Amino acid sequence: MSSNLIPSQSPTDLEYGLTSVGQPNSWQGTAPESQGIPVARYFAAILRHKWLILGILILGTAAGVFGTRFLKTEYEASASVWLGSGTKTAAVGPVTADPAEARPNWIELLTSRGVASNIVTRRRLFIIPDSVDDVPLFSDFVIGKGFSGGKYELRVDSTKGTYRLLKNESTDEESALTLVESGAIGDSVGRKVGFLWQPNPALISTEKNVRFLVMPPRAAVSMLQGNLEVRPVPRTSSMEFVFRDPDPRRAATTLNSIVDEFINLASEIQTRNVVDVGHRLKEQFDSAALALRNAESALETFRINTITLPSDATILAPGVMATSPSVLQDFYMKRQIADGLRGDRIALERILAEMRRGTFSVTAFAPITSVQSSAELSQAIRDLSLKEANLRTARVTFTDSNRVVQTLVRDVQSLRGQQLPQATADLIADLRQRETDLSGQIDRAATEIRGIPARTIEEQRLRRDVASKDALYQNIQTKYENVRLQALSTDDAITVLDSAVVPQRPTTNRSAQIILMAFAASLALGIAVALALDLMDKRFRYPEQATGELGLPIIGAVPALVTLKSGASDPEEDSQVVESFRTIRMNLIHAFDGAGSIVLTISSPGPGDGKSLVSMNLAMRFAELGHHVLLVDGDIRRGELHETFEVARRPGLVDYLAGVVPLDSILRETSADNLTLIPCGSRRHRGPELLQSPVLGAFIEQMKTRYDVIIVDSPPLGVGVDPFVLGSATGNMLVVLRSGETDRKLALTRLRVLQRLPIRVVGAVLNGFSAEGAYRYYAHLYGYDMPEEDSPVPQLASKSSDNGA
Repeated sequence: MSSNLIPSQSPTDLEYGLTSVGQPNSWQGTAPESQGIPVARYFAAILRHKWLILGILILGTAAGVFGTRFLKTEYEASASVWLGSGTKTAAVGPVTADPAEARPNWIELLTSRGVASNIVTRRRLFIIPDSVDDVPLFSDFVIGKGFSGGKYELRVDSTKGTYRLLKNESTDEESALTLVESGAIGDSVGRKVGFLWQPNPALISTEKNVRFLVMPPRAAVSMLQGNLEVRPVPRTSSMEFVFRDPDPRRAATTLNSIVDEFINLASEIQTRNVVDVGHRLKEQFDSAALALRNAESALETFRINTITLPSDATILAPGVMATSPSVLQDFYMKRQIADGLRGDRIALERILAEMRRGTFSVTAFAPITSVQSSAELSQAIRDLSLKEANLRTARVTFTDSNRVVQTLVRDVQSLRGQQLPQATADLIADLRQRETDLSGQIDRAATEIRGIPARTIEEQRLRRDVASKDALYQNIQTKYENVRLQALSTDDAITVLDSAVVPQRPTTNRSAQIILMAFAASLALGIAVALALDLMDKRFRYPEQATGELGLPIIGAVPALVTLKSGASDPEEDSQVVESFRTIRMNLIHAFDGAGSIVLTISSPGPGDGKSLVSMNLAMRFAELGHHVLLVDGDIRRGELHETFEVARRPGLVDYLAGVVPLDSILRETSADNLTLIPCGSRRHRGPELLQSPVLGAFIEQMKTRYDVIIVDSPPLGVGVDPFVLGSATGNMLVVLRSGETDRKLALTRLRVLQRLPIRVVGAVLNGFSAEGAYRYYAHLYGYDMPEEDSPVPQLASKSSDNGA
């Protein structure tokens, strides 16, 4: 028997009926669950293309390493300078608030084009020799008219006492050098190209080649501004200079030259500033002294002119030489009295008008204070109140025709119509007169009082003017004395704290960064390529493709067969395969109605998917359960099940359908118990037509009465109509999908054809998977196989026998 048949690990002498839990025939599995980002699928794709990713990673990293060879490393030299306390450059005028703010902005000054050009010219920074040792050769180098910049080489022949000046027009190759001029050692060099240069013969007497670059001064200034960085050190009076250059020695030498030039320039500026500050302060001091004297004179004159006038401490009233501060209180009191008289007069005028209309009440006089000062009006009010009270009493006792009542009525009318209005009018006239007198007194006192603030404010202004002029005078005098002392002091000189030294390591070496970026980019590219290949892969790879894209429930999964190096099979892996077919067998039992036989066709989208392997091993698993199983090799084109079971291929199914042989002659008993095989039979061109004959349907119906399980191994779905005819005959089909082999597009197309046929697709079997990634959940646990025990089962004595003994 072929090695494709997995040996049984269970006893074969037991029979089990086809039980069912009552699943309906239309069962198609559960609907696929909605998923988010398929992280597991991406991870599996990365693992599957790990060698491609590794190759891209190696190539990308190697490209990054190779690219670092073209990088120009830069070295950074630094130096620090002490600026002093800054008092020499402090503010010198009265309009400056903080002396520190008046300190010259050394950073802007040093990096300005004018100062940078001066530094380039003095230090000859427009010349860059290849070797720092050649810098002394250019100590007297000057650019003249007709200057031509570029790369030059001075070649000296000490034996002949001559030199040659060559210019590199394009590259560093020897062929690109052109002769500019030649001459004797000690003569001027480079006159034809605008050089005013006579090198010291002692420095070039030995035979040597001097390579150097001469730049236009403007280009050298731009290079200096780009490579030089000046920044103040926080909370200190120092500055840090940083200069970058590809040559570490040139970086330190150039920076020290720049620092020396800065100190000279700063000292010159400080000295000039101190002299200028002294002159300006002397002028300001004289001006402040004159302004102070003028302010004091103005205050003195004002005090003399206003000494006899009242001030805010003394108020003079008309006809009074001097009074106490109570005069101001008297002024406010009189104004208050006048306001009260005015209010009483207005109230009395309103009451008088009501009297004339006959609508007033005697109680209206109660709130008026001035009424008490008029005896006539007060008596009239009392008489009226008394008469009206008597009248009310009399009317209680007498009628209006009584003489007493009539007398009282005439008295009340007389008081209301004559006496009371006349007394009120007299009081109004008196109040108006008193009001006029008080107003005159108030106006005269107000005129005197109004002059006091003006004189007081003017005196205060003059005093403030004197105080401010005096403060300005004192401030300028202090500064002037300080400047005179600073001119003789050296404590504020600018000095070098740290000179530049030759840096040992480059500061802008981006090799590691570029290699890391190349590594990350190549890794990302490799992963992207792997994911892209996975998305474009038309082969079946993941279980969710079966349930999602193809819509097939997964009946079971068969792992790939693993063999040891010796060629023998691995027992652990065999156990995994056996358990997988047991799972498929269980799912198929519950997918069919237990009252009848299990009849199904097993096919796959293409060849090599393992449908025959699944067919014969599934048939063996049913046979092990005690069922009578018929395995039909329906692949009439390339069927080879007869070779696996080592039986004859002819006669077979095709021969029976053609009517050549009877049914019993094509049934082959196999070495497996309860398993019968029908081989495919003779190869005939009319084989597909024979499958479509009514004989096949009758054959299936007849076999149902004789066998519990009928499994038909059909050709692949993509070869023709054979699998569809066999599937229609059995009514059920199980599709085998092989991981990494099955064409999903082909499978989807053929499954759509099945939808138009009377075929129930029971589900899919995943074949040839590795227990990793998403497939690890379909594998079984290791270590739970069941070894066969050959020893006899011990017989235990029953309790009844023990009692009988």
